[in-house]
Amino acid sequence: MAIFNPMTLTDKRILVTGASSGIGRACALYASRLGARVILSGRRLDALEKTRLDMENSSTHTVVAGDLSEVAFATALVEQAVMDGKLDGFVHAAGICPALPIGVIATEQLTESMQVNYFAFLLLMKAFAKKKHVNPGFSAVAISSVSAAAGWPAGTLYAGSKGALSAAVRALAIELAPKGTRVNAVCPSNIHTPMFDALAGSGLNDDAALAKLKEKQPLGIGEPEQVAAAVCFLLSSASSFITGVNLPVDGGYLAQ
Repeated sequence: MAIFNPMTLTDKRILVTGASSGIGRACALYASRLGARVILSGRRLDALEKTRLDMENSSTHTVVAGDLSEVAFATALVEQAVMDGKLDGFVHAAGICPALPIGVIATEQLTESMQVNYFAFLLLMKAFAKKKHVNPGFSAVAISSVSAAAGWPAGTLYAGSKGALSAAVRALAIELAPKGTRVNAVCPSNIHTPMFDALAGSGLNDDAALAKLKEKQPLGIGEPEQVAAAVCFLLSSASSFITGVNLPVDGGYLAQ
């Protein structure tokens, strides 16, 4: 008797941006364990290859290296992602987290934050709105943040880009529902990733500040795999009646 698994992604083709580390890497690994064939994208080819080799059935996955801060790469990524067939899902985990007081933010930093965290998602979704690129039941999941709903000092750039992303998810969900496409976001809080570790070691978070962060999350600092589990749920048919949602995966952060 076959085991019932509503979260299976067997033979689904999933594009994951930001797959070289952190939450994106965890999403790629988790999806492969559920049977997906993954197209991994990120800036660092060596790190992408390491992710691929750590995945289930590593030879079935594809690596496409490039920088989403360059508009032309988004177009090239779509063409390479659909080269072997239409997609069933998309995870936008690429992102940067500048922590800068408003008085020192440069115009270039404004542009880069919005391009990677927000505009790249829109450019890719523009392509995935076309039936020639996606299969029926296509599911897109953006990695937003609790910062879209809760502010923190020096977080203006990050919070602003994630707020735009969360708002776009709601609008796109309504627009694309008639095509059978679902669009959702996962909103993590403080998760053990290289990005979080860099912030924690930068002087912005001393031991006392880190303790305060932990106090804000009743379940403690999260792990990338805990976010990936929620992402893969939204990719799967188990969530077939869910769209336009910004799902907190935050250890209770926003409950307080």
